Amino acid sequence: MSGARARLWRFFTKKRGTPMWDAIVRTTGVLGLLAMWPASIWPEVGALVGFVLLTIVVNGPLSPFFPATYEPVLMAMGRAWPPVLIAFIGILGILYVEVLNYHLYRAALLHPRLDGFREKGMVQRVVRLFQRSPFFAIWLCSWSPLPYWAVRILAPLAKYPLRPYLLATFLGRFPRLWFFAAMGTVLPVPTSWLVWSAVALTTGGLTAAIWKSHRDRVRADVAEVATGQPG
Repeated sequence: MSGARARLWRFFTKKRGTPMWDAIVRTTGVLGLLAMWPASIWPEVGALVGFVLLTIVVNGPLSPFFPATYEPVLMAMGRAWPPVLIAFIGILGILYVEVLNYHLYRAALLHPRLDGFREKGMVQRVVRLFQRSPFFAIWLCSWSPLPYWAVRILAPLAKYPLRPYLLATFLGRFPRLWFFAAMGTVLPVPTSWLVWSAVALTTGGLTAAIWKSHRDRVRADVAEVATGQPG
C-alpha cells in the first residue's frame, strides 16, 4: 500500500511541461474537483466551469494557435446566460492566465542569458516606445486586433508593475468579452454552427501545437546526435 501511495504522490507532484502548463494543468484539476458536487446538483455550473477552463487554455501559452476560437464560444455562451455574466467569468480566467504570463515571461526575459537580447538596439527602442504610454498600449492591445502577445513581452521587459498591467487588461478585455457574448444574442447564426466552429478551431489549434512540439523534439534530437551533446 505504501508503494501505491508513493506512486500516486509522484504522479500528482510530477511537473507537467513548462511551469505555465504545470500551473494550468493543476488549476484545471482543482476546478474540476471543486465543481463536481455543485455540477451534480446544478448542471449549468458544470458548463460554466468548462467555459472557464477553455478560457484558460485558449488564452494561455498556446493562444497563437487559437486566433479565432474564443469568439464563437462567447457567442454561444451569451445565448444561454446573460452576456455580462459570461464576460465577468471569462475575465477571471483571463486575469489568472495573465498573472502567470507576467511572472513567467519576466523570469525568462530578465534571465542573465538574455542580456544580449535585451541590449539590442531594436529591442531597446521598442521598449522605450512602450514606456511612453504603457497603460494605453496594454489597453489598446487588449481589445483591438493588435497582437496582445507583444505587451506580454514588453511589460516584463519594461518592468511595468503587475497591478496596472492587469487593470489595463481588464478594461480592454471585459468590454470585448461582453461585446461578443451580446452579439451571440442577435447574430442570425444557429447555435450548432457556433459550437461546431469552436470545436473545429480548437481541434485544429491543438493539432498544430502538437505537430510543432513534435517537430521541435525531432530537431532537438537531430541536434543532439549531430553535436554529441544533450539538446
